[in-house]
Amino acid sequence: MFKPVLVLAGVASAAAFAPHALPAMRGVTHRRPAISNMQMQQKSTADKTFFSPETFSRLDADRSGKIDQQELMAYFADPDEAQAFLKRGDVNGDGEIDYAEFERLININLNGEEAGGNLEVRSAMQRGLLKKSSVLADCVMVGNKGFDPLNLATSLQKLNEYRDSELKHGRLAMLAAVGWPTSELLHSYLAKSSALPDLLAAGGRAPSVLNGGLREGFNPILLVGALMLATTVELYAVKFNYPLKNEPGDVGFDPLGVAAKKSPQAKRDLELKELNNGRLAMIAILGMVAQEVATHAPVVKSFM
Repeated sequence: MFKPVLVLAGVASAAAFAPHALPAMRGVTHRRPAISNMQMQQKSTADKTFFSPETFSRLDADRSGKIDQQELMAYFADPDEAQAFLKRGDVNGDGEIDYAEFERLININLNGEEAGGNLEVRSAMQRGLLKKSSVLADCVMVGNKGFDPLNLATSLQKLNEYRDSELKHGRLAMLAAVGWPTSELLHSYLAKSSALPDLLAAGGRAPSVLNGGLREGFNPILLVGALMLATTVELYAVKFNYPLKNEPGDVGFDPLGVAAKKSPQAKRDLELKELNNGRLAMIAILGMVAQEVATHAPVVKSFM
């Protein structure tokens, strides 16, 4: 009975959090007025196809992932027009337009200036789920759906911290969503073949606080030590990383150089996929726990 509920919850979660035409994982930065119709008609910008990922690639001559003033001046005949374009597109005021900021211009070109062209944010404001004065009203943060009914994101820094925390929990939840059913499927077999004790809880369920498995099968000293270690690591991160020095979720871990080989558009797409899968995984692992508490049966039995 819980399987359909979990599937519906997962679909609803993905729909609720997936952004419109957005793809950080980039942090939020200061807002700028949207480009006016006159400014959007500079040189070939009058053509609707100008604002596209292909145009960003053409303008980004040095393949740095950002468009600077020199690159714009090489494209626009009038230096003043190039400066005006940069001013309107440079959301964070660093003198460059990265792909996230350029994508905002794409959305504005398609959907108009309000909320940076993000239709989902406009809808959220119309339904009272987001204040028009919120930092989410017009920003380039990946996954921005405009959902903040309690107005928790009171500042740009606070929003970045929330996103950093969300990504951490999402990554942990993705690991848990895989590890939970895998342990129920394989642990008993591996324990038996290795002549080791079976640590699953009663009924073959993954051990947790709610089913008593952690109390019965694990050394309490080990559990307390693990909790203390996790707490120490998190306090260290809060002390030395807040306010955030990097983009939310960026821990500098890419040993295979996957991100370095991707285009700015592809990187942003990967960031969106990680975010949405993390959100879905958080709901999924909560559903697994609730299902096992209610049915007293391993969650894997629902799929067998």
